[in-house]
Amino acid sequence: MEKYLFEREWKEAVLIRKDNKSTVLVINGEEMEICCPKIVRGNITEGGMPCLVSEGRHSKNGKYEIMAFSLDNPKMGNKDWICLRPIIFEDAIEHFLASHQMEELDNGCKVYEELKVAGKKWDLVTGNAYIEINVPDAILNAAGGGWMQVKSLMLTAEKIARYESAFASLGDTGKKMVFLTIFQHGLNERMQDWLCRELSRYFAMDMDERVEFWIADLKLEPDGIGLLSYQNITGRVLLS
Repeated sequence: MEKYLFEREWKEAVLIRKDNKSTVLVINGEEMEICCPKIVRGNITEGGMPCLVSEGRHSKNGKYEIMAFSLDNPKMGNKDWICLRPIIFEDAIEHFLASHQMEELDNGCKVYEELKVAGKKWDLVTGNAYIEINVPDAILNAAGGGWMQVKSLMLTAEKIARYESAFASLGDTGKKMVFLTIFQHGLNERMQDWLCRELSRYFAMDMDERVEFWIADLKLEPDGIGLLSYQNITGRVLLS
């Protein structure tokens, strides 16, 4: 499948913590202090934490901004990355839809980003569907031996309220609503079951027949985002 490519490839670097507790970015052998998100800063191991950075005018240190991190060893190749900018996945999904790579979800009609319809601002709108994108929040938890584990918080109270409002605003539009959950660090049966139970608990009882639940497994790399798979899980949500 055709990858969604960034305008400029992100650069791999390593985050380390100094004795004075400051966080330092090491890139091309050069060290510089950097503003580090709390979710990453508190879990940097002794050997450092790999990260991907972009060069941009909005970066806090005037040069680099942390875009993603990895729990893999800094010396390991082909790392698994966790993106810190979920909005980037909306751009990727828009690309995959427009390039006919997700035709089972939608037929590749023109995609409108963040279009406001009937007072509701949707993440993406196509000729056939309103699409709401859910990127589970990554939570780091210390584990034995200095390693870290990643959990996904599938739905927060804020997200639940937002999606309930979205369901209520469907009206007589002739379009379906797609609730699309993005996985970016592995998609397995356990994660799918967990998500289906959460969705069923909050939405299955009063669900409109025009509402569909989908999942997509994306792979983040320094040069862009790849679509590994996607599938309709509506039936599983209703049965969970």
